[in-house]
Amino acid sequence: MRWTVVLATLVSLVGCDLTPSGGGSPVSATVYPSPRRATWDEEVRVSIPWRAGSSLRLTLAGEVIAEVRAEGEGAGSAVIFRVPSNFWGGPQPLELTEGSNRASGSLTVLGEGVGTEALVIVRPGVTDHSLAQKLAGAGLQVVPTAKGDRSLPLGASGGPCAGRLAQVAALPGAPLALGALLERLESAAAGLVVDLDGILGIDPLTGYDTDPSPAPGTSPINARQAIRLNPGSNYTGAGTAIAIVDTGVASLTSLNLLPGTDFTDPDTPRPNLDEYGSGMGHGTAAAALAADTAYGVAPAAGILPIKSCNKEGKCPLAAVVRGICYAVAFAEQNKNQKLVLNLSLGSDTPSEILYIILKDALMKRGVEGIPVVAAAGNQWAVRSSKKGVLHHFPASFGGNRGLSTSGDPVRRMTLLKGLLSVGAVGQYSTGLRVSGFSGQGDFVDLVAPGERVFSLQPNNTEAQFTGTSFAAPIVSGAVAIIRQATALVPLTPEALESAFLANYTDPSALGETPGEASGQGLLDMRRGP
Repeated sequence: MRWTVVLATLVSLVGCDLTPSGGGSPVSATVYPSPRRATWDEEVRVSIPWRAGSSLRLTLAGEVIAEVRAEGEGAGSAVIFRVPSNFWGGPQPLELTEGSNRASGSLTVLGEGVGTEALVIVRPGVTDHSLAQKLAGAGLQVVPTAKGDRSLPLGASGGPCAGRLAQVAALPGAPLALGALLERLESAAAGLVVDLDGILGIDPLTGYDTDPSPAPGTSPINARQAIRLNPGSNYTGAGTAIAIVDTGVASLTSLNLLPGTDFTDPDTPRPNLDEYGSGMGHGTAAAALAADTAYGVAPAAGILPIKSCNKEGKCPLAAVVRGICYAVAFAEQNKNQKLVLNLSLGSDTPSEILYIILKDALMKRGVEGIPVVAAAGNQWAVRSSKKGVLHHFPASFGGNRGLSTSGDPVRRMTLLKGLLSVGAVGQYSTGLRVSGFSGQGDFVDLVAPGERVFSLQPNNTEAQFTGTSFAAPIVSGAVAIIRQATALVPLTPEALESAFLANYTDPSALGETPGEASGQGLLDMRRGP
C-alpha cells in the first residue's frame, strides 16, 4: 500500500500529573510538552519539578538531544529544546533524567510533509463569521478556498461529518510554527469546533509514502488462490458496497461501479480517471482486488469510487477527510446497502480529525457502523533511516495501547474496534511470508497477498502490484462477504472484527509464530460462508 498511496493523517500526545517530591527524595513525574505536537526544528518547552543542573539528560525515543537549555521555574525548571529533523512522525517517548530524578512523557512529532496551516471541523450552528471573529482575537485567520468559501460542508446528517471543514493560518506578519499554531487554535476555538470524547477536531496537513518494489526472487500471486476463496460460494458481496478512498477507479465493465466523487479537482470531477503511476493505476487495482469479477474477492459487491489522491499518489488531508465523510453520508442515505471503507493510504503522523470521524463510523452507530480496512504501511524496511518509533496511521489507531492527546490523562484516544489493519505477504522460494516492507507493530491484525499480486490497470490489462495498499482491499472484499452473510443478524464493526479474526485467519500458513509482523495470520476463506 501506502497512508501507500500515499495517502492520509495526524496528532496525539501523552500525559499525567506532576508531583514534585519533597525532603530531597527522588522525583518521578509525568510531563506534558508545550506544544504537545511539534514540527521538525520547532522549539518545545517541558516543565520538570526539580531544579535542573548541568547533568540533565533529555532523550526523545531513546535518542539523546544534545542542545538543551534549562531555566528556573518556581521550584522546578523549564527545559527547552528543538525537535531534530531526522525523526519519524507520531508519538515519540520523551524522558528527562538527572541523578535519581526522572520525568517521562510523549511528544507527537509532526513528520514529513506537514504544512503551515491547520484544519478544523466546525460545529453545526457555528457561523463562519463567528469563528473568524474568535480566531482573529488569537492572531489567527480562516483561509478561504479558491472559490472564496470559508468552510465546506462534510455532507453527513450526524456525527462529526455533520460539521464543516475549514482551514486556519496565522495572521499575516505573525508567523507561527505549526505546533504552536495548533496549540493556540485549540484554546481559541474551544466550543466552536467538533470535540468528541475529549479529542479536539484540529489537524495539520500531512504527506504520504509510496508503494515499494517487490523483493528479488518473489513470484506472482493469484489472490483468490492464496486466500483459498471458494469460487462456488453463494456469498459474493451482493448488497454491500466498498468505498475506495484512493486515486480514482477506472470504468471497467467487470466492476459494479456506483456514482462516486472527486475531491482532487472539484471544477472537473473525474472519479473514474485513475492516472497514478503514469497509467499503472492505484485505486483501480485496489478496487479490482476487492470486487472485480475475475480478480476480486467479492465480485458482486459495489465499488464506491472516492477520489482523494492525485496522480502522484499524494492526498491533502482535507481531501481524505471529505472522502471519508462522503462514504459516511452514503451509508446514511443507503440503509439497504451495507458499506465497507477501504483506506489504502497512510502517514506516520496521526490525524485527530480522522480519528474522531472513524470512531463515529465504527463505534457510535451500532449495527449501522462502517467496518474499516486500513493498509499497514510500506516503510518497515527503511525504518532505520530516521530516528524514533515508526507509526502508520490510520492503521495504528487499532493498536493495543491507545494515544493521549492532551495534558489531561482522561482525554485519550481509545482503541478503535472494527478497524482491521492489514500487512502484506509475498510468494518466496520457501512459501508465503511477510514482505520486508510491510509495517509491523501491535496494530497489525492480519496479512494478505500484497507483493506481485495480479490485478487490473485502468486500461483493463493485467499487471502485478506491490504494497500493503493491495493487501487491504483483498480483506475489504472478504469483509463485504461476511457483511452479506450476516445481513439478517447484523454485527457491529467490533463484533465483525472479532468474528473475522477468529474464523478467517490461518496463524500457521506462514510457517512462523504470529506476532507484530503478521497479527492473527494469513487471510483464509476456507471457513467462509
